[in-house]
Amino acid sequence: MDGLSEGWLQFLFVAVPVLSLVGTWMGLRTAGRLAERRRPRAADEPEGKNDGDSNG
Repeated sequence: MDGLSEGWLQFLFVAVPVLSLVGTWMGLRTAGRLAERRRPRAADEPEGKNDGDSNG
């Protein structure tokens, strides 16, 4: 075995970063959706429970 051919190296140098970007994009998209689902739940809490922003 003489090692990886030039074509395989080019494929790896392109495919690995592209798959990494796609995975990051999907993860951020999922995190955004989860944050969106939690937001209305926090708004339904009674007033006075979430006073963290009014300190100061």
